Amino acid sequence: MSHRTHLVRALLAGSVLAPTAVYAADVTPERLANPEPQNWLMNHRTYDGQRFSPLDKINKGNVKGLRLAYAIALGGGAGNEFTNATPLAEDGFLYVTDSWNVLYKIDVRSGDAGRIVWRMDPKQDRQMRSRGAALTGNLVITGAGGFGNSPRIVATDKETARSCGNPRSRTRPT
Repeated sequence: MSHRTHLVRALLAGSVLAPTAVYAADVTPERLANPEPQNWLMNHRTYDGQRFSPLDKINKGNVKGLRLAYAIALGGGAGNEFTNATPLAEDGFLYVTDSWNVLYKIDVRSGDAGRIVWRMDPKQDRQMRSRGAALTGNLVITGAGGFGNSPRIVATDKETARSCGNPRSRTRPT
């Protein structure tokens, strides 16, 4: 089992034990165990890591005709920036991190354009590989670190973009 899987399970166990307010869109262990076809709530989509989408709008007959619908610029001006994280999708919003572990919430509900709703910058001191985010409750969980920064976990509220317990982070609504 991967380190990320252990982290997500630990976070989920903590969220089940801690008394918290429940919102309609909270990501719960039940939602993760029973994937919704339109959402991709965790890396690999399911606990067994199958990475299969049950949606059928794209199929063998039309896949060769796919074209880029739109693109959204992420990151800054450091040059060799990249992302190798799996974006998470929930109810028309994507959550994705760049190589500086900046977390973006992107509204993709229109289907023909994306709009960055907010970004949370953990202010890490160097560019590094990011494996993305995890969802639990009403939080988006990401990692951050670098040479001068100790590795840390950052919890960001999905609606307000407030970062819990990370004095270095900066949230910027767009």
